[in-house]
Amino acid sequence: MQWPLLKKIAFRWLFVYLLLFCLGPTANWLWRRFVPWVGDFLGVDAVYRINGSGDTTFHYVLVLSYLVLALAATFVWSLVDHKRPHYHGLYLGLRVLVRLVLGLMLITYGAAKVFPMQFPPLSLYRLVQTFGDASPMGLLWTFMGASMTYTIFCGMTELLGGVLLFFRRTTTLGALVSIAVMTQVAVLNFSYDVPVKLISCHLLAMSVFLAAADARRLANLFVLNRTAGPAPMGTVLQSPRLRRAGFVLKVLLLAVVAVASLYPSYLRSQARLVKGPLTGIWDV
Repeated sequence: MQWPLLKKIAFRWLFVYLLLFCLGPTANWLWRRFVPWVGDFLGVDAVYRINGSGDTTFHYVLVLSYLVLALAATFVWSLVDHKRPHYHGLYLGLRVLVRLVLGLMLITYGAAKVFPMQFPPLSLYRLVQTFGDASPMGLLWTFMGASMTYTIFCGMTELLGGVLLFFRRTTTLGALVSIAVMTQVAVLNFSYDVPVKLISCHLLAMSVFLAAADARRLANLFVLNRTAGPAPMGTVLQSPRLRRAGFVLKVLLLAVVAVASLYPSYLRSQARLVKGPLTGIWDV
Protein backbone atom coordinates (compact mmCIF):
# COMPACT_ATOMS: atom_id res chain seq x y z
CA MET A 1 0.00 0.00 0.00
CA GLN A 2 1.33 3.43 -0.96
CA TRP A 3 1.99 5.74 1.98
CA PRO A 4 1.31 9.49 1.60
CA LEU A 5 4.43 11.63 1.19
CA LEU A 6 4.06 13.37 4.55
CA LYS A 7 3.62 10.04 6.33
CA LYS A 8 6.84 8.72 4.80
CA ILE A 9 8.77 11.85 5.78
CA ALA A 10 7.35 11.76 9.33
CA PHE A 11 8.23 8.09 9.66
CA ARG A 12 11.83 8.66 8.51
CA TRP A 13 12.33 11.33 11.15
CA LEU A 14 10.60 9.27 13.87
CA PHE A 15 12.58 6.16 12.97
CA VAL A 16 15.94 7.93 13.25
CA TYR A 17 15.03 9.83 16.41
CA LEU A 18 13.73 6.77 18.27
CA LEU A 19 16.71 4.77 17.09
CA LEU A 20 19.06 7.41 18.50
CA PHE A 21 17.15 7.61 21.77
CA CYS A 22 16.84 3.85 22.29
CA LEU A 23 20.39 2.97 21.26
CA GLY A 24 22.09 6.19 22.40
CA PRO A 25 23.05 4.86 25.87
CA THR A 26 25.13 2.14 24.20
CA ALA A 27 27.40 4.90 22.83
CA ASN A 28 27.64 7.14 25.90
CA TRP A 29 31.36 7.58 25.42
CA LEU A 30 30.69 9.14 22.01
CA TRP A 31 27.88 11.46 23.15
CA ARG A 32 29.92 12.68 26.14
CA ARG A 33 32.47 13.99 23.64
CA PHE A 34 30.05 15.20 20.97
CA VAL A 35 27.50 17.02 23.17
CA PRO A 36 30.03 19.39 24.86
CA TRP A 37 31.22 20.37 21.38
CA VAL A 38 27.62 21.22 20.42
CA GLY A 39 27.32 23.13 23.69
CA ASP A 40 30.39 25.19 22.85
CA PHE A 41 28.83 26.00 19.47
CA LEU A 42 25.63 27.13 21.24
CA GLY A 43 27.54 29.02 23.93
CA VAL A 44 26.42 26.84 26.87
CA ASP A 45 28.25 24.53 29.25
CA ALA A 46 27.09 21.03 28.25
CA VAL A 47 29.84 18.96 29.88
CA TYR A 48 28.56 15.68 31.33
CA ARG A 49 28.58 15.60 35.13
CA ILE A 50 27.41 12.84 37.46
CA ASN A 51 24.98 14.50 39.85
CA GLY A 52 21.92 12.23 39.82
CA SER A 53 19.94 14.52 37.51
CA GLY A 54 18.58 13.58 34.11
CA ASP A 55 17.65 17.16 33.24
CA THR A 56 21.06 18.84 33.08
CA THR A 57 22.19 21.08 30.24
CA PHE A 58 24.04 18.06 28.86
CA HIS A 59 20.80 16.09 28.56
CA TYR A 60 18.87 18.93 26.92
CA VAL A 61 21.65 19.51 24.39
CA LEU A 62 21.75 15.73 23.82
CA VAL A 63 18.02 15.72 22.96
CA LEU A 64 18.56 18.74 20.70
CA SER A 65 21.36 16.82 18.98
CA TYR A 66 19.02 13.88 18.44
CA LEU A 67 16.43 16.22 16.91
CA VAL A 68 18.87 17.90 14.54
CA LEU A 69 20.59 14.66 13.51
CA ALA A 70 17.20 13.06 12.85
CA LEU A 71 16.18 16.03 10.67
CA ALA A 72 19.45 15.84 8.72
CA ALA A 73 19.11 12.09 8.27
CA THR A 74 15.49 12.53 7.15
CA PHE A 75 16.53 15.07 4.51
CA VAL A 76 19.20 12.77 3.07
CA TRP A 77 16.99 9.69 3.34
CA SER A 78 14.15 11.47 1.53
CA LEU A 79 16.47 12.42 -1.33
CA VAL A 80 17.94 8.97 -1.92
CA ASP A 81 14.86 6.87 -1.19
CA HIS A 82 11.91 8.99 -2.34
CA LYS A 83 10.46 6.31 -4.64
CA ARG A 84 9.85 3.69 -1.95
CA PRO A 85 6.07 3.21 -1.55
CA HIS A 86 6.09 2.44 2.18
CA TYR A 87 8.19 1.38 5.17
CA HIS A 88 5.92 -1.26 6.66
CA GLY A 89 8.74 -3.67 7.48
CA LEU A 90 10.86 -0.98 9.14
CA TYR A 91 7.81 0.18 11.09
CA LEU A 92 7.26 -3.31 12.51
CA GLY A 93 10.94 -3.54 13.44
CA LEU A 94 10.80 -0.12 15.13
CA ARG A 95 7.78 -1.22 17.16
CA VAL A 96 9.70 -4.26 18.41
CA LEU A 97 12.64 -2.08 19.48
CA VAL A 98 10.41 0.47 21.24
CA ARG A 99 8.40 -2.29 22.94
CA LEU A 100 11.49 -3.95 24.36
CA VAL A 101 13.25 -0.74 25.45
CA LEU A 102 10.11 0.68 27.06
CA GLY A 103 9.31 -2.67 28.67
CA LEU A 104 12.81 -2.94 30.12
CA MET A 105 12.63 0.58 31.54
CA LEU A 106 9.23 0.02 33.14
CA ILE A 107 10.31 -3.28 34.69
CA THR A 108 13.45 -1.66 36.09
CA TYR A 109 11.52 1.26 37.61
CA GLY A 110 8.76 -1.03 38.84
CA ALA A 111 11.22 -3.33 40.60
CA ALA A 112 12.55 -0.37 42.61
CA LYS A 113 9.03 0.19 43.97
CA VAL A 114 7.75 -3.34 44.48
CA PHE A 115 10.59 -3.72 47.00
CA PRO A 116 10.59 -0.07 48.14
CA MET A 117 13.99 1.24 47.18
CA GLN A 118 13.14 4.34 45.18
CA PHE A 119 10.77 5.51 47.94
CA PRO A 120 12.02 3.88 51.17
CA PRO A 121 10.13 4.07 54.47
CA LEU A 122 10.50 7.43 56.18
CA SER A 123 13.76 7.98 58.00
CA LEU A 124 14.06 9.83 61.29
CA TYR A 125 15.47 12.76 59.36
CA ARG A 126 12.24 12.98 57.33
CA LEU A 127 10.02 12.45 60.33
CA VAL A 128 11.44 15.40 62.27
CA GLN A 129 11.70 17.72 59.25
CA THR A 130 9.05 20.43 58.85
CA PHE A 131 7.08 20.90 55.63
CA GLY A 132 8.66 24.29 55.18
CA ASP A 133 12.15 22.79 55.16
CA ALA A 134 11.32 20.14 52.55
CA SER A 135 12.02 20.69 48.87
CA PRO A 136 9.21 19.87 46.41
CA MET A 137 11.04 16.67 45.43
CA GLY A 138 11.64 15.85 49.10
CA LEU A 139 7.93 16.26 49.79
CA LEU A 140 7.11 13.86 46.94
CA TRP A 141 9.57 11.27 48.29
CA THR A 142 8.01 11.73 51.75
CA PHE A 143 4.40 11.12 50.78
CA MET A 144 5.36 8.17 48.57
CA GLY A 145 7.50 6.65 51.33
CA ALA A 146 4.73 7.21 53.88
CA SER A 147 2.61 4.49 52.22
CA MET A 148 4.38 1.26 51.33
CA THR A 149 1.07 -0.05 49.94
CA TYR A 150 0.76 2.77 47.40
CA THR A 151 4.44 2.54 46.45
CA ILE A 152 4.11 -1.22 45.79
CA PHE A 153 0.91 -0.62 43.82
CA CYS A 154 2.71 1.90 41.58
CA GLY A 155 5.54 -0.58 41.08
CA MET A 156 3.14 -3.39 40.17
CA THR A 157 1.44 -1.24 37.53
CA GLU A 158 4.82 -0.41 35.98
CA LEU A 159 5.81 -4.08 36.03
CA LEU A 160 2.48 -5.03 34.46
CA GLY A 161 2.89 -2.53 31.62
CA GLY A 162 6.47 -3.65 31.01
CA VAL A 163 5.64 -7.36 30.89
CA LEU A 164 2.65 -6.85 28.57
CA LEU A 165 4.85 -4.95 26.10
CA PHE A 166 7.11 -7.96 25.62
CA PHE A 167 4.40 -9.85 23.73
CA ARG A 168 2.89 -8.85 20.40
CA ARG A 169 -0.70 -9.79 21.25
CA THR A 170 -0.73 -7.75 24.46
CA THR A 171 1.14 -4.72 23.13
CA THR A 172 -1.93 -2.48 22.90
CA LEU A 173 -3.01 -3.28 26.47
CA GLY A 174 0.57 -2.79 27.65
CA ALA A 175 0.75 0.56 25.84
CA LEU A 176 -2.49 1.75 27.48
CA VAL A 177 -1.24 0.71 30.93
CA SER A 178 2.06 2.44 30.20
CA ILE A 179 0.31 5.63 29.10
CA ALA A 180 -1.64 5.73 32.38
CA VAL A 181 1.48 5.01 34.45
CA MET A 182 3.83 7.39 32.65
CA THR A 183 1.26 10.21 32.54
CA GLN A 184 1.15 10.15 36.33
CA VAL A 185 4.95 9.92 36.57
CA ALA A 186 5.48 12.82 34.16
CA VAL A 187 2.93 15.03 35.92
CA LEU A 188 4.52 14.30 39.31
CA ASN A 189 7.98 15.06 37.92
CA PHE A 190 6.85 18.44 36.59
CA SER A 191 4.70 19.25 39.62
CA TYR A 192 7.40 18.45 42.20
CA ASP A 193 10.45 19.45 40.14
CA VAL A 194 11.93 15.95 39.94
CA PRO A 195 14.94 16.10 37.55
CA VAL A 196 13.91 13.22 35.28
CA LYS A 197 11.37 15.10 33.20
CA LEU A 198 13.05 14.33 29.87
CA ILE A 199 13.15 10.58 30.33
CA SER A 200 9.57 10.37 31.66
CA CYS A 201 8.26 12.43 28.72
CA HIS A 202 10.13 10.20 26.28
CA LEU A 203 8.74 7.02 27.86
CA LEU A 204 5.24 8.50 27.71
CA ALA A 205 5.74 9.42 24.04
CA MET A 206 6.95 5.88 23.29
CA SER A 207 3.81 4.49 24.94
CA VAL A 208 1.65 6.76 22.78
CA PHE A 209 3.59 5.67 19.68
CA LEU A 210 2.79 2.02 20.37
CA ALA A 211 -0.90 2.72 21.04
CA ALA A 212 -1.29 5.00 18.01
CA ALA A 213 -1.52 2.05 15.62
CA ASP A 214 -4.84 1.12 17.25
CA ALA A 215 -6.14 4.68 17.66
CA ARG A 216 -9.09 4.17 15.30
CA ARG A 217 -10.08 0.85 16.87
CA LEU A 218 -9.80 2.33 20.36
CA ALA A 219 -11.94 5.31 19.34
CA ASN A 220 -14.56 2.95 17.89
CA LEU A 221 -14.65 0.93 21.10
CA PHE A 222 -14.48 3.65 23.76
CA VAL A 223 -16.01 6.71 22.06
CA LEU A 224 -18.03 5.99 18.94
CA ASN A 225 -19.79 2.79 20.10
CA ARG A 226 -18.81 0.98 16.92
CA THR A 227 -17.46 -2.45 16.23
CA ALA A 228 -13.68 -2.70 16.60
CA GLY A 229 -12.42 -5.58 14.49
CA PRO A 230 -9.22 -7.51 15.15
CA ALA A 231 -5.95 -5.76 14.44
CA PRO A 232 -3.63 -7.14 11.75
CA MET A 233 -0.88 -9.08 13.53
CA GLY A 234 2.10 -8.05 11.44
CA THR A 235 5.46 -9.52 12.36
CA VAL A 236 9.05 -8.95 11.35
CA LEU A 237 9.85 -12.67 11.43
CA GLN A 238 7.95 -14.51 8.70
CA SER A 239 9.22 -18.04 9.36
CA PRO A 240 7.30 -19.97 12.06
CA ARG A 241 10.59 -21.39 13.31
CA LEU A 242 12.09 -17.91 13.67
CA ARG A 243 8.96 -16.68 15.44
CA ARG A 244 9.18 -19.52 17.97
CA ALA A 245 12.87 -18.80 18.51
CA GLY A 246 12.11 -15.10 18.94
CA PHE A 247 9.40 -15.90 21.50
CA VAL A 248 11.78 -18.08 23.52
CA LEU A 249 14.46 -15.35 23.45
CA LYS A 250 11.93 -12.74 24.64
CA VAL A 251 10.82 -14.95 27.53
CA LEU A 252 14.45 -15.56 28.52
CA LEU A 253 15.24 -11.82 28.30
CA LEU A 254 12.16 -11.01 30.36
CA ALA A 255 13.15 -13.55 33.02
CA VAL A 256 16.74 -12.28 33.19
CA VAL A 257 15.66 -8.63 33.44
CA ALA A 258 13.01 -9.41 36.06
CA VAL A 259 15.45 -11.32 38.25
CA ALA A 260 18.28 -8.80 37.73
CA SER A 261 15.93 -5.95 38.72
CA LEU A 262 13.87 -7.53 41.51
CA TYR A 263 16.54 -9.46 43.40
CA PRO A 264 18.93 -6.51 44.05
CA SER A 265 15.96 -4.37 45.09
CA TYR A 266 14.89 -7.09 47.51
CA LEU A 267 18.38 -7.34 49.02
CA ARG A 268 18.67 -3.56 49.45
CA SER A 269 15.21 -3.32 50.98
CA GLN A 270 16.11 -6.02 53.50
CA ALA A 271 19.36 -4.25 54.34
CA ARG A 272 17.40 -1.11 55.20
CA LEU A 273 15.48 -3.04 57.87
CA VAL A 274 18.65 -3.71 59.87
CA LYS A 275 18.86 -1.16 62.70
CA GLY A 276 22.10 -0.18 64.36
CA PRO A 277 22.52 -0.03 68.16
CA LEU A 278 22.43 3.78 68.09
CA THR A 279 19.35 4.09 65.89
CA GLY A 280 16.89 6.61 67.29
CA ILE A 281 16.64 10.20 68.50
CA TRP A 282 18.95 11.11 71.34
CA ASP A 283 18.84 14.03 73.78
CA VAL A 284 22.49 14.73 74.60
